[in-house]
Amino acid sequence: YVTDNFEQDGHYITDILFVIDNSGSMYSNQTNLKNNFDSFIAVFSAAGVDYQLAFITTDDENFVNGTIITSASADPITEATDTIDSISTTGSAMEKGLYYSYLATQPGADAGIGSSFLRTGAKLVVVYVSDEPDGSSAYVSPSDVSSHFASLKSSSSMVVAHAVAGDYPSGCSTNGGAQFGDGYYDVVNDLGGTFMSICATDWGTQMDTLARESLATMDYPLSEEPIEDTIEVIVDGTVDTDWSYDSSANSISLNVA
Repeated sequence: YVTDNFEQDGHYITDILFVIDNSGSMYSNQTNLKNNFDSFIAVFSAAGVDYQLAFITTDDENFVNGTIITSASADPITEATDTIDSISTTGSAMEKGLYYSYLATQPGADAGIGSSFLRTGAKLVVVYVSDEPDGSSAYVSPSDVSSHFASLKSSSSMVVAHAVAGDYPSGCSTNGGAQFGDGYYDVVNDLGGTFMSICATDWGTQMDTLARESLATMDYPLSEEPIEDTIEVIVDGTVDTDWSYDSSANSISLNVA
């Protein structure tokens, strides 16, 4: 038997970029997002995560209102809901969420390398919310976007994309309906994220799940190659079951919560 010991100092940090469809059909979906955003924030607050939030739209790579909301904000829920309120539904009918998230994370952009938003050591989370397929194909492919996001971090565990969009493979018809979120679905799969239905009735559950799937993980490299089913993880003296083993990196990943 081999025992590896690690001591973790400091705080878990996460940077979350929301990409919101601002076309004419999105009013009720933006309202659902706004009315349930407290469920998203509650998960991060309970876990003690140092987080940053920013919003862009599917036709503009710049932060909505130039705003970054942080865990140090006096009232992050009100700041977030006010920001969502200001997005409106007068944007382009050709939604290009992938393209504008790609632009937003380029060097010199609001969420790019060197910006105050994209912090070294923070997990990067991108969340797409749209009721139509992505229209970025003339500018950038889903695989290009996935590769770009992955290049921003040193480990695959430090970047993830999620989407709240129309169901695979043919969309959904309840609560206003939505076309299949093609393009977003590919990036979410590439980066190991969660794809959720925009037609769901309970957005509180949706937002809680997205937040939990966005919590940072910490990677701990092992000194020897283990027999996987014999691995035991103990955190602060207690057996922990919320972990995964990456055989290619020979490391253990722990979730924050």
